[in-house]
Amino acid sequence: MNRKLLQCKEYMYLLSAQAISNLGDWLDILALLALVGLKWHGSPIAVSITMLCLAVPSIVFGSFAGVLADRFERKHLMIAADILRAVIVIGVAFSTQLWQVYALLCVKSLFAAVFEPAKEGKLKEIVDDELMQPAVATSELINNGAKIVGPIISGLLVAGIGIQWSFYLDSLSFLASAALLLGVPKSVKRAKVSVEASEASASLIGQFKAGFTFMKKIPALLTGLIVFAVMILVLQLGDSQFVVLLREIPGDPIHVLGWIMAGSGAGVVIASLYLNKKEIRSCLTALTLASAGLGAGYIMAGLCIHLPMLWVSILYPAAGIVFGFCFGMGLIPFNVMAQKLTPSDYTGRVFGTISSVTTLAAVTGMLGGGFLTEWFGVVNTYVISGGLLVLIGVIVYSFRKRMQGGEINAKGDAGPHREAQG
Repeated sequence: MNRKLLQCKEYMYLLSAQAISNLGDWLDILALLALVGLKWHGSPIAVSITMLCLAVPSIVFGSFAGVLADRFERKHLMIAADILRAVIVIGVAFSTQLWQVYALLCVKSLFAAVFEPAKEGKLKEIVDDELMQPAVATSELINNGAKIVGPIISGLLVAGIGIQWSFYLDSLSFLASAALLLGVPKSVKRAKVSVEASEASASLIGQFKAGFTFMKKIPALLTGLIVFAVMILVLQLGDSQFVVLLREIPGDPIHVLGWIMAGSGAGVVIASLYLNKKEIRSCLTALTLASAGLGAGYIMAGLCIHLPMLWVSILYPAAGIVFGFCFGMGLIPFNVMAQKLTPSDYTGRVFGTISSVTTLAAVTGMLGGGFLTEWFGVVNTYVISGGLLVLIGVIVYSFRKRMQGGEINAKGDAGPHREAQG
């Protein structure tokens, strides 16, 4: 990690809170799947609804949560969201009916929607622009490190002492995160905002509209969001059907799935470490190369599934690393660009909008992947989604300068649109 970041105690408090909370989240997800799918023998639809309950409320509430993050003290919002999620997770542990789990997960997702834009806004407050790239890269490293470690710990807990203990630890992780956030300072003096933003601040609806208005003024940011959302939508066409693809393997493919999940987390960690040192010159170029790389990997995953088991056991975890690396090489540059081009007063609204759009894209992709698999088969679904990802990469790369109105470099220069940063 960058030495200057290590010396910023406010950032270290925020990063530590995120690390503990992310680890708890991954403990929680595996325990949820075990509870609904194994202990209660829920149908595939029940398992899908469980995951959708974690995603859909963010679509509806994400942008409004961003308005809250810009209007109120972000530190207090994050602490309140952590404490309330700790209570909700305990409620899930003691649930006896599926509808209770669904209801609690929807409420938990609402508070998660508040926490994320508040966290991004606080990051903008305490980290200077020249340190934003390593700060975002380190944040993704922590998130995906938890993705590797969390399921392993949760698997041991579920197998050894029961599902409930994963929920208890997740609840404790939220409380520990809230305690660490006490070390994060309250809002510092923010950048001067435009007259338009000041007029819009009279109401929550006005602030919500101001967030969209701001994004329209930055072609690079708006185009980057569109490309990233389309990439996620197509990515989910195949990713949502990975378990179905692995059914093509004779015997028990669960261990292969576990290694693929760990590999994808390791891939994002590698990308995060790389981007801690490497300067990002163009977000759109990074997104297009990431899309093309993911597409090539998806085509290979579809076509190689009927190879001998030995080759599958070697190739697919390795493919997981490649998938994670390519996704990280798209996600991190986009987040860095969004942080640099967005003034502190707009950070919550912009990241709330990004969360809503990308979550909607992911859910749409999940549903579309199910239909594609029903119509064309899972192997063809992977070939189709992979080909579309490659096509997206080629098209956007060919027209990237015209689409974004000028290249964006690591310093956040945006040509004639620089003044929109406030």
